[in-house]
Formats: sequence, structure tokens, C-alpha cells
Amino acid sequence: MRFVASFVLLFSLLFVNSSVSFADDITGIALEEEMRAMVSQGVVQGYPDGRYRPNEQVTRGQFATFVARALQLPEAKGTVAFSDVSPSSKLADGIYKASAAGLVEGYHDGSFGINDPITREQMALMIDRVFGYLGIPTQPASLASFTDVSELSSVAKLAIAHNVYYNIIRGIPNEDGVSFRFDPKAEATRAHAAAFLYRLLDVWAEQMPEMAYQIGVIEKGELIVWPKRYATFDQAEAALTNPSSQVIVQGTKIVKMASGHAIAQPAPGKSTTTVYNAGFSASLTYVAPNTEMKYLEADEEKVKVQIADTVGYVKQTDVLLVPTALLQGRSYYKVENGTLVHVIYNTTSNTYASYVYGKAPSFMQEGQKYYSWNGDVFYNGSGQLVGTAYQYFNVLPLRTKTNYTADELNRFVAAYRAASPLKELGAAFKQAEEKYQVNALYLLAHAILESNWGLSELAQTKNNLFGIKAYDSDPLRSADSFASFAECIDYMAKTIVAGQYANPGDWRYNGAVLGDKSVGFNIRYASDPYWGQKIAGWMYRADKFLGGKDFGQYMVMATNTDSVNVRLQPAVVPPVWYEYKQANTPVAVIGKTPKQPDGYEWYEIVPDLPATGSAYIRSDLLSPLPVAK
Repeated sequence: MRFVASFVLLFSLLFVNSSVSFADDITGIALEEEMRAMVSQGVVQGYPDGRYRPNEQVTRGQFATFVARALQLPEAKGTVAFSDVSPSSKLADGIYKASAAGLVEGYHDGSFGINDPITREQMALMIDRVFGYLGIPTQPASLASFTDVSELSSVAKLAIAHNVYYNIIRGIPNEDGVSFRFDPKAEATRAHAAAFLYRLLDVWAEQMPEMAYQIGVIEKGELIVWPKRYATFDQAEAALTNPSSQVIVQGTKIVKMASGHAIAQPAPGKSTTTVYNAGFSASLTYVAPNTEMKYLEADEEKVKVQIADTVGYVKQTDVLLVPTALLQGRSYYKVENGTLVHVIYNTTSNTYASYVYGKAPSFMQEGQKYYSWNGDVFYNGSGQLVGTAYQYFNVLPLRTKTNYTADELNRFVAAYRAASPLKELGAAFKQAEEKYQVNALYLLAHAILESNWGLSELAQTKNNLFGIKAYDSDPLRSADSFASFAECIDYMAKTIVAGQYANPGDWRYNGAVLGDKSVGFNIRYASDPYWGQKIAGWMYRADKFLGGKDFGQYMVMATNTDSVNVRLQPAVVPPVWYEYKQANTPVAVIGKTPKQPDGYEWYEIVPDLPATGSAYIRSDLLSPLPVAK
């Protein structure tokens, strides 16, 4: 058995283009699954324009580089230079690694042919050498049904037969529908190369299960992976001698570490990462690609994570683990002119984007970065607690009413985006508020976010202001159409909010607030973990522009235990009207009774169901929420 020698694997390999949008040029190709798998593992990387060009011819230099990445080949030492491979070439490293491992050869004139298209025959020869390098036992398949290999050398035919045996390189049907041709001189595409390596790695994993896991150590910002391999995750875990600095690696993927971030990167064919309960029997929530989650622990199949205040489990195949020492960036909060701004880091593109969340808490200062997993509890860069402050509009129950008139809502839109059709819809928002007890300012802010002020393609072609049924896999095609913007607003308030997400009797209900991935609409409504915070930010800006008549209008408190009952009178007598099932669910309080005969004071609240009378919660079951002021 031949082991891969010790090597240094730059951690950037794990991240560059390791997750792609499903609107890229891979979508829909015949080899999409294979191509995406190789992209996600860092084997095939994209071009600066974000494209992957799956149908472009792959060169000898590119394929040698792909092989070097796929096998994590060690550094090349003492190799003979190829005349056409400049040390400054981006492909030089991979070519020389593959050459040093004996997997590729140059031409008789001393060149490598770095830019020559690679043929299927050449690819079969390279992969055959990989079999020997990895110690994979070879067995020739019959080539009797192939009509075009008789003129090949015995070495080439044997290499092809080995590849066909493992179903790595396959025959091409002839017109007679019975025989096949191998087409050895045909030039392969980048998608073909990805598929061949995808199948090769599958064979390696199947033939060499004892080599599944390795141990790596982080030194000076780099991940160094040791050559010894372990048959099982448990064996690798038992071999850790310094868990605080060592990680367990499977292929190019870290599967266990001491601390860091778990970045949502859904497996091929999936658009989101699901967070489950411990038994994987129920979904807790779901998140979009590149969502940062706090890493807690892992085994070979699942990773324990925290998103907002929710602790759950994700599949290893749906996340990328980034140790703290290798973080290239992270999301943070900052203060700008008294406003709290959330700056979000994108791991794949290594870029930042930001949005306004609300009013900056008094304990924050401009020029500083603050970190939070839930947008409420903040820490400094040293991990020390700085303070806790909730954003009013993010925790405000949406069954409340705004103080603003239709004309005032229109005035805000006209001032911020003069071309927006929303500037004429104030009456529609207010009518929906009156009919269905759904806050009109919220409806406006939601429409602003989802429809880009009513100017998005979905809004313009389908009058859909809220992305209703615009599923992540194909939003434009799947989304509902409406006869008018007003009809869409009415449907949103009646069916989606009042009928579902703000309805205690519906399975989607988690509190009638925008919230995050632990409470409110955001748990099940949107994959974007900051969807609720972004809408709250627009409510804050509109309120600030219009004079601040809504901010602090209600005292917002939260349930301090699970299973808090709401009653139609201030007493523990039947019936229970509805129930807040989880602790920390925000409630809008409008009054408080004197002590009742049962010995308790009771809070009068704005209920999450329409009521003709009052609704009450016993005072010891609610606690104040510290709202940023």
C-alpha cells in the first residue's frame, strides 16, 4: 500500500468557489451533480467572472491541477522543469505535484503541453497511474464491444480497460445502438474531467475505506494534513493528541474541530441547509448558503450548531467547518450615526454586505466591532460580553397597529424611492391592517425588502410584492401572480400573516413577530437568517423619517417559560384561548390589572388572534425585554 506523502494544504483551497449559486452556468448540464461536487471540494474552481465553463475543453495543465487537488498531492521537490511551464503559472504547482507523483509525463522535446487539450486516451492513462499511486487494485474490463480501440497501444488499451472496469470513463453508443466506441482521441471538457475525478474518488473511497480520515494541525494560519489515514471517524478522533489545535479531515473537508464557524453549504441538488433536532426526526429551521452558524461539536455524520438561540444539528454534507484560527472574515455589528448596522460576511466570495437593523444600543461606540449570534446579545473582539439590547421593531408583535396614516406611508416611500409604485399603496396597507389586524408599517417594510420597492421583476410581472411561493429553487417560475398590488397586499395580510405565521393554531406559528431563527416568522418563512432583522430595519427607518410615532408605543415583554396560556379574563379559569408554546416569545403589553383574587396581577396584551374583548397573561409569566433606546 502506498500512502500519500505529508503535505501542506493551503486552507484557501477549501473555500475558493466552494459553494455556488443555482443560477450559475452549471445548472441543468448532464453532469451537474459531478461538477458541483468537484466545485464544492475545491477541485474545480471558477473563473474571475464567476462562471465555471463546463463545456470548455480542458487542457493537460488544468487536468493535472485537478488531479493534484483531488488527491491532495504533496509538494513537488526535485522535479525536472518543463520548458513550457513557467513557475509563475497558476497551473505550475499542480503540474509539478502530479509529475513528482509519477501521474503525468511530458513530451520528448521537454515540454508538457500545458495548453494542449487533453484527450480521453490521455486522461485514461493518467487515471490508470493514479490507481497505482493510490494502491487501488486494477482489473481489466472487456473491450470487445468497443469498435475503435484496435489501433491503440497495449498500454493505452489496458489503461482504458481499467477505467471501464470501474465505470470511470464510459463508452459512447454507436448509431447501431448495440456497439460502443471509446473515441480515444476526442477532447474532454471541464465537465467530463470533473465527472471522471468524481467517479475516481468514489472508487477510492469504496476500495480504500481504511483511508477515510486524516488528522491535521493548524500552524501559522495554514492547515497541515498528516499522511496517516484512519478507517473510521472514531479511530481518527481517538488519535487526536491536542484537540484544541488539531482537526479531523475527510478528503478536503474538515469534519471536526475545537471551535469555529459552521458555514451552510448545501449538498449538490439542495438550495438550503436544514437544522434538525438531535434525532433528525424534525426540522427546527433552515438557512441559506453561506450562513454563519456557531460550531459546537461534530461526529462523522452530523454537526451540532447554534443559529440565533436555536441549537440543533446539520448534516456533515451540508456545511463547511472553518476553525477559528483559519477564519478569513466574520460578520459583525457597528454603529453609524446612532444607527445599528449589521455587516455580513460571505465566505465564498470573501466579501461583505450590510443593512440597517435599528437603533444603536447605548453601550456601543462608533469605530468598534461587535459580535452576536442572535442580534441581541453582543460581545467585543475578545469575546467579552458588552451588553444585551433587542430591536423594538424586530420584537414588536405584528398584530399591533401603526400610528401612521396612508398618506404618511406614501410620503415615506416617495421620499426614499420616487419611482416606486409603493408610494400609492398606503391605503391598501392600511385597509389590510384594519381588516386582518396586521401592522401596516410592517406590510410596507416587507414589500420594500422583498420587491425592491415594487421594482423587482417578480413585482412588475406578477404583482407579487412579497415573494409569495417564490421558492429558492426557481423563484420567478414558482411565485404566485396577482391581479393587482392591492390584491397581493390583501392576500399577504389575510392568508400568510393572519392565517398562518401569526396564527397560534397554525404549525408555522412561532410568535407573531419578525424575529430570527429562534422565534417569530423568520424560523420558517425565509432561509435568510436576517430576513426579519432587515424588515425591522426598514420599519425603523420609516418610523424615524415620519417622526418616531411608533417606536416604544407598546411595552414589549417576553414569556419566561414554555407553555404560557392566554385567557379572556384575568383569572385561571377555562377556557385557555391560545398558548405561547416557547419561552422568549415577545408579547405587546397594553396594561396591567390590580392584584386579583388569585393573588396575581395580570397583563393585558395585544392578542395574536382577533378579539372583541381583552386578552390576559399572568404577570409572573412575562419578563421585560431590554429594548435598545
